[in-house]
Order: sequence, then structure tokens, then C-alpha cells
Amino acid sequence: MTSSISQILHGLSGAPGRGCGAAFHWRAVAAGSGAFADPVAALSAAFAGAVGWLDAAIVSADATLAPLLDAQRLMLGDPELREEALARVRAGSDPAAAVIAVAGELAAVLEKAESTYFRERAIDIRAVGKLVAAQLQVEDSGAIPAGAVVLAEELSPLDTARLAETGIAALVTVQGGPTCHAAIIARAWGIPAIVGAPAAIADIPDGVPLLVDGTAGTLRLYPDDTALTEPIAEPAPITLTRRVPIYANIGAPAEVARARADGADGIGLLRTEFLFLDRATPPDEDEQVELYTGILRQMGGRPVVIRALDIGADKPAPFLPLPPEANPQLGLRGVRLLLREQALFRVQLRALLRAAPAGDLRIMLPMVTTAEEMRTCRTLLRELAGEVGVPPPPLGAMIEVPMAALAADELATVSDFFSLGTNDLLQFLLAADRGHAGVGYLHAADHPAVWGLLAHVITAAHTAGIPTGICGEWGADPAKLPRLVELGIDTVSVAVGALARVRRLMAFG
Repeated sequence: MTSSISQILHGLSGAPGRGCGAAFHWRAVAAGSGAFADPVAALSAAFAGAVGWLDAAIVSADATLAPLLDAQRLMLGDPELREEALARVRAGSDPAAAVIAVAGELAAVLEKAESTYFRERAIDIRAVGKLVAAQLQVEDSGAIPAGAVVLAEELSPLDTARLAETGIAALVTVQGGPTCHAAIIARAWGIPAIVGAPAAIADIPDGVPLLVDGTAGTLRLYPDDTALTEPIAEPAPITLTRRVPIYANIGAPAEVARARADGADGIGLLRTEFLFLDRATPPDEDEQVELYTGILRQMGGRPVVIRALDIGADKPAPFLPLPPEANPQLGLRGVRLLLREQALFRVQLRALLRAAPAGDLRIMLPMVTTAEEMRTCRTLLRELAGEVGVPPPPLGAMIEVPMAALAADELATVSDFFSLGTNDLLQFLLAADRGHAGVGYLHAADHPAVWGLLAHVITAAHTAGIPTGICGEWGADPAKLPRLVELGIDTVSVAVGALARVRRLMAFG
């Protein structure tokens, strides 16, 4: 691709907006020869340095990034990665080359797994290898030019966050789909992005002028002067028939203050996993009470929807070892696991009940499939509310399983509210991995069947007299919000980073 004739390459929309800049190929780490007096000790120190770096990054990360970094932190403890890399160094390999090679081989194995979850971890394990190598001061791609359009084969969550901080104009990757982690982080930072781009982007020389249209998913090489100097337009204001409260999705306590500052009408999804992951023992009741109470008070009486612990084989917790599953996304997770591990569930419910007087608390159950699950959880909640001496707060279902959506009429009779988790709902409904570039076009399209199912859920809820919100990525999509409002959605909950943009767009309605 050396011709200066304007060309257009097509990918998938990762994050909306337009960005102009010079092409820059990003490679996290390139293995070098490296001269170490004691290569084995150097590699061991590099592993320790990578752990320390991630520990510090997790503390300051936002809700989108923190759990993804936490998963990489756990991978660093994988003895197969560490011991095989050390064995190769003892046999004479360069430390950086060894750890990158072993991580690459482990990733290749994961990419062949039947489980979607394990295939998605391939990017993470490669990122972990690069992070360890970076501690050895191995040469990387060099300084990123200001305003560059970064081209990459794939990006881990940490890679994306690092690039976002450098002031780049746009991102383009070959791997990933519209709801992959790199795309979600790019949207949170307001960086235009294309995913699922042709592999031919590898042939674009550095410095070539590019125009990225993240909304349309198009990459233009050698755009004319008019295209390059044209101001990047804001998305068109959304015209709505009624005002819809805008809530925030929260994944860490530090985000609550920012949500308040950005005008959130409430919290539509408080993920509680940050309290439980990467711990040898789960938090006790008092620790949970203190945290939930503080968040409810910060919100000053505004609604706060707290999701019960959503872990399982797809989001492992060290204190609760589970056997490997062939397809953990469809296995023992969410409410299914909570009902099996009732001691853990009861502690969290008691903590929520004790905190409830501090604000307007609602409890949401993840991965609900049947009305019977809701009935069982409601019985348990009432029992514990009697013990604590408070009335049970509203109990709702997260609609992210197609069965739950199809059976919404029955489910609405045993729920106090619904919240549409469109990320997983679409993944399951379309039978299309949301992080897979090859099937990303399915997520990018507007399917009448999807809209019909969402309409069915909202109608079933309103017939039963309960509200329905949305906490998935569709809630922040300006192309979909008007239709969601037309269907009768009652609340919209978006990432904290998207609050200002969504409020600004909706304010014109």
C-alpha cells in the first residue's frame, strides 16, 4: 500500500466520531537480545515488577479497566507461564524473548478452545507476556506522535488505556468486535475507533495520512485536504418524545463522586465484583455494609441499583475455586452460582439490607433465566429482611439471557423491575462472540428480531406495572436511544465516562 491515491478500507464501528492523523503502527514490545549478568534473576524480578505495576494500576483504574487488569494480575501467577519462561532462560534464551514466546504459545492454545471465555483470554495472556518483557526495558514501538492514528493487530485493555492517555486521534485494530474491551474503553475515553479492520492495514506505511470514521467503520487513506481539515462533528442531537432519567454504571467506589458531578440521576448498575475478586477470603458482612452505606449516602436519596455478586467460571474468584468448564459463559455463574453458594449470597443480602436505610436501594440479580430463580431469591430476601428488621427493598432481574427475555411475561410477575443487559443478551441471541472480529458485523447491524425481543420485554414489564431500564452498551448509543425511548424504556444507565456526552445529546430533545 504505497500508492498515494485515496483508498477506503472497511471495518466495524468500535467507537463513534472522526479522527484525522498520521498512521503509526503500535507494537507493545519487541523482543531484543538484552545483556543481563543473571538472566534468570532478571526475569524473576521482571515478573515481580509486572505484578507491582498492575497492583498500582488497578488502584487508579476506572470501573471499565479495573476488573480487566485484575484478570491479568491473576494470570501473572500462572506457574506454566513463569516456569516455562524461566526454563527457556536457563537453556540460554533471552529473558524478554522467552516470556513473549511462552505467552504467545499459551495464547495460541487458548484461541483453539471451544469456550468463548478462554478464547477471549488469549489477548490478555499475550499482554501479560509483553508487560513482563517491558520490565526488562526491551525496546518498544517508540514515542507515539501526537495526534496519530494508531494501527494494531490487537489491543489488550491495558494497551488501549495507555494509548488513550497519549492524545492519539483514533484507533484501528484487526482483532475485536464492537463490544470488545478495547472498543468499550475507546468509547469511554471518547476516541474514535474501528475494530475488525482488514489485515491489510499492516501494509500501510507509518506517516500516511488517515481519516478514521468510527461511526461508519471506514478508514480512508490519503484523504483530500477538505476531508482532513473538516471539523469533527458532534453526533446529531437526539430528539426524544419524553425525558428519560440517565443513571451511571459503577464498578468502583471512586466513580460515585464523578457520577454525581456529571449529573447522574442515580446508579443503574453498581457492580459488586470489585469487592470480591483477587481475594483469598470474601469480604465479611460489616465490610460490605460500610461500603454500600457510603455509596447510598453519597447518592443523596437517588436510586441505587446494586447488582448481586456476578462471578462464576467466567469471572473466577480465588476464594471460590470452581472446576474448569467447557463453556463458562453459559455455565455456573450469576444467580445460578449464588443459589448454590447460599452462605456467600446470604452475607451479601444481609449487608445490603443493613445498608438499605441509608438511601434508595434496589437489588438486581444477574443471569436470571427463570421465574423460579426469582421466587427463591425473593423468599430468601424476605427471610433475611425479617432477621435484620427492615422491609425488603425492590428486587429486579437483569435481562441478559434470551430465555428470560422470551419469558418476560411470567418473569415480570415475580420481579419489581427489569434491566436490559444488552451486551450479553445480544451475544447469546445472535450466537456471536462479542469480542470476535469475524462475527462483529452481527453486533453492528440492526436486527428486527432483536428490536422485537426488546419490545416484548418492555411491554411485558409495563403490562405488569414494573419499570424497565437498560444498562448495556446500547444505552449510550445515540443511534439507538430514540427507538429505545419510543419502545417505552424507563431509564438509561451508561458508563460514567459517557454520562456527559449522553446528557448533552439528550438535553436537546
